[in-house]
Amino acid sequence: MHAFINPSAPWLKEHIQSFIRRHVPAAVFVDSVDDIPHDADALFQYCNGWALTENFAAANVAKNALINSYPNSDALARKDHLAAVIEYWTAKRPKSILRKHSPLTVRLTLDYAEYVEDALMAADDLSLLSSLEQNETREPRHCEWWILKPALVDCGAGIRLFSTIEELASHLELAENETDDEDDEDENGQEGNSEADETEVTTPNEVKLSDGGTFSPTLTTPGLESLDALVTATVSPKNRMFKSRTKKPQYVFKAGGRIPSAQMRAFVAQRYLAAVPTLDGGRKWHVRAYALAVGRLKVHVGREMLALLAAEPYVPPWEGERPNLRASLTNTALQDADEVEALRAMRAFWDLGEGDGSDRDGARDMFPGRPDWKTHVFYQICGITAELFRAAAHTMGDKFVTLDKCFELFALDFLLDTSGNAWLLEVNEAPAFYQDAVAGPMALRLMEAVVCIAMEHMGMTRAGDPKNAAVRNRLVEVLDETAKLGKSNITEIMPERVWAVGS
Repeated sequence: MHAFINPSAPWLKEHIQSFIRRHVPAAVFVDSVDDIPHDADALFQYCNGWALTENFAAANVAKNALINSYPNSDALARKDHLAAVIEYWTAKRPKSILRKHSPLTVRLTLDYAEYVEDALMAADDLSLLSSLEQNETREPRHCEWWILKPALVDCGAGIRLFSTIEELASHLELAENETDDEDDEDENGQEGNSEADETEVTTPNEVKLSDGGTFSPTLTTPGLESLDALVTATVSPKNRMFKSRTKKPQYVFKAGGRIPSAQMRAFVAQRYLAAVPTLDGGRKWHVRAYALAVGRLKVHVGREMLALLAAEPYVPPWEGERPNLRASLTNTALQDADEVEALRAMRAFWDLGEGDGSDRDGARDMFPGRPDWKTHVFYQICGITAELFRAAAHTMGDKFVTLDKCFELFALDFLLDTSGNAWLLEVNEAPAFYQDAVAGPMALRLMEAVVCIAMEHMGMTRAGDPKNAAVRNRLVEVLDETAKLGKSNITEIMPERVWAVGS
């Protein structure tokens, strides 16, 4: 077996290679896709999610191949498609677990603030418009709050909280601020670099950007500008936690606050869960679980999960002049690396409230009368994940293309309410793995199990071998849809460059 290992987190490379050697001692590792023989009998690839073109082409040729990405998983990773999958699936299955474990999410096509009412009326679901109109006559604390998320942007960028039409419009781009291309020229007749201008700020503690510019996010000021600025700056090689993320942001978020809605267009508005349990002095948190999808289609959920905490104590969105996003958002990508470590923003889920003096986080008494609440949450996550992948495969097969030669690891984010109910927030493809604190050792244990199941799928190690039982059991199989999906009629994954030449 030949193997090409080039993960987005470079520190995992040597570990993945060692895991493979335990099952296939004679595996031949190559440093480049070009070094893979065209007549390779078996080929295993675990590579950077942003550079898969040549890797898919190599997988087509090999007789027995497995690559760590499906051709298309937008049905799960795109927030608007995910909302559509759940909507379509539960419409005919009112008893589905997804109905009670996914917040109401409305798909929106937004451009400029001036046309926000038209966009609300054009949505497939008028629940959002009705809610915002009713909120006009309510006190802020009695309003139904919503969270706006761009469908194609990760790391928490562009997220806003709102309860009225006016608040929603205040977050969007203004049509009157748009200028023609010729207006971008300076007084000397030279065209300026608008992207560089948007990210140039003259404040202390400058962070170098990958394009050579600088930015200075302010983490002490709650609100809009500091968070979006920090997301824009996370591609900086200076930040060790994010040095493996090579994909540049597609959109530039100005420090002024309004998001480039006319460029994005695709959004979702999700009903905001305001009544949530808190940890460690009142900080909001969510559960990150990992799901492994293999072939066509088996799904496994990792037993180990993470608890990700917000940077500041939780404050309801109706308190203060505007919502404090550093208190409301739990995405660790919005926190400085040193801050994550100092505040213990990443913790092992199963260790909450257990031993080492960690009872101070308040987890033990979070749900009085239910000492087994963590087990209850895990069972919910397993059921939700199984139903979600089944729904995506059957409802939107063109956007969740499952093939026998492919596998993929996803990160699913869940928020708990005060009753212990787990709510699915979103699904992340190619999740980042952190080397620090509890996340690093957990990632290694997870990857060892992933490799074990992958080698079983390829037939490179015997399925059910007792010597692999302890490692394999780190992942729980929650779905086997192979017989129901049948055989795919896709015989080849065309690389992007072929299409480019043809056009």
